Amino acid sequence: LQAGPVAFSSARKETDLHSMPPRRNAADVVAAAAAAEGLSPAAVAAFAGLPDLTLRPCRASALPPELERATAALVRDNMDEVFAASGWDEADAEEGCAVGEPLYLLLLDARDALLGFVQCEFSVEAGEPALYVTELQLARHAQRRGLGARLTAAAEALAWDRGLAQVVLTVQTANRAALAFYARQGYGASCCSPELCPGEFEPEERRPP
Repeated sequence: LQAGPVAFSSARKETDLHSMPPRRNAADVVAAAAAAEGLSPAAVAAFAGLPDLTLRPCRASALPPELERATAALVRDNMDEVFAASGWDEADAEEGCAVGEPLYLLLLDARDALLGFVQCEFSVEAGEPALYVTELQLARHAQRRGLGARLTAAAEALAWDRGLAQVVLTVQTANRAALAFYARQGYGASCCSPELCPGEFEPEERRPP
């Protein structure tokens, strides 16, 4: 992942294909993943040793109003400068091809206050079932404590447990801190990332270990 002349960089992390179940239709895998409930033990284990923190899955339609406001405030607080630098307008975002509704992984402290969250969707990317991470945000006072890496690990564990082949995300190239962070987590540029395929807009990925 690297900064460049394009507004976005797409990355992915993928699974070890030897650990995957027998090949199934990608759309069927995504539909099953979107319908599944709860967190795998591996996702919960991402926050082992931090008893004051809770990772709670929540579908978008069930997100309480106060947490909906809190997640939106986190995005604004963390991203307004990046949006301004890139000229990005959220109103310009295209509709994706996700199956089902977005899923939130909410990181809450002992008082149930929001420390951070992952927002993700289930989709087929480049012909393979994927967890598409649309947001990963942490409150400023919760940053630089390793919690972002733990949230990323939890999202990956959820993807692998539900039989998905990759975790995909898109990063604005103006957000150099995010580019460096995902590179440290093992993400690499997708073959259809804009810097490799100018004029196209597609994601970045990681596959399971």
